[in-house]
Amino acid sequence: MLTDEARGSNLAAQRAQEGGVVQRPKRTYGGYAMLALLLGLFALFSAILPGTFATSANTSTILAENAILGLLALSVMLPLIVNEYDLSLASVMGFCAMLAAGLPARQGMPWTVTALVVLAVGLTVGITHAVLVIRFKLPSFVVSLGTNSVLTGLILLYSNGSVIYDAIAPEFTFIGTTRIFGIGLPVYILAFVTAVLWFVLEKRPLGRKFYAIGANETAAKLAGIPTGRLRAALIIAAPVLASLAGIIIVGRVGSASPTSFSAYFLPAFAAAFLSLAGYKLGHYNALGVITAVYLIAVGVSGLSLLGAPSWVEPIFNGIALVVAIGLAHLLTRPRKTKHKVTS
Repeated sequence: MLTDEARGSNLAAQRAQEGGVVQRPKRTYGGYAMLALLLGLFALFSAILPGTFATSANTSTILAENAILGLLALSVMLPLIVNEYDLSLASVMGFCAMLAAGLPARQGMPWTVTALVVLAVGLTVGITHAVLVIRFKLPSFVVSLGTNSVLTGLILLYSNGSVIYDAIAPEFTFIGTTRIFGIGLPVYILAFVTAVLWFVLEKRPLGRKFYAIGANETAAKLAGIPTGRLRAALIIAAPVLASLAGIIIVGRVGSASPTSFSAYFLPAFAAAFLSLAGYKLGHYNALGVITAVYLIAVGVSGLSLLGAPSWVEPIFNGIALVVAIGLAHLLTRPRKTKHKVTS
């Protein structure tokens, strides 16, 4: 006979079998509330500012300027799926931007080698985090906070506290400034990365395994899912994606500043958490992240064109983060049901 503990283990494993590892959340109209809010906010500002906001040039600018934020927010989302935090991703992007700008200009490094070095930096940060978190069981929050401090120091060391703008590799500038059908190339890169993540997370068994770990790691492990390796995969992928954002931001802006990366930190986390309230309620998801990025972008752009002072933007981002958590809790909390007692 099976003991109660064995029965519990078998039940957990049965519920976490591949293909049914996580019960798919029900698709409800509530999942599209954030998209409706984005469209409504865009329509509102278009009606108020038809000559400045409701123009193709402004729309194209919003799309292109926030593509980097979208990539960073997607990188923030990845470890959150398995209940890990990476607080260093904005500084990873900043340090990689410094290298992307500085290595060709100061060390005369070819752009191809520079790109490989920059991506290798992101990979090294990810592997280091994975080893410390998975192998040595250190909290990802603390590990990434330490990395953030180290990278901030390295940024100041390499840049000497000054902006690097000379001899930016033209190939990077091409990536950042090229337009196709009036839309910047970074937007297409963001769309491609989003599509890949959506396909993996939504349409492949691997995605269900990631969500299973986030929902109940013990049950996932009992089902035979390699939880350590899959957690490590997302921990590693996050800084690699952030390093790609570092290359693109140099091409987009044409320079690298030792302090500008910090402005991306809060909006990226706000967008990642806001995805809990979009499409796949209660779950971090790529489509929700991108919708949240442009929801915040439209709000900030509209307020700026209305003449709002500069301090409004960080307040708007902070409120968005708090609203994200509250809205996700409201939309995903279980409903109380009454049970009839029959004799």
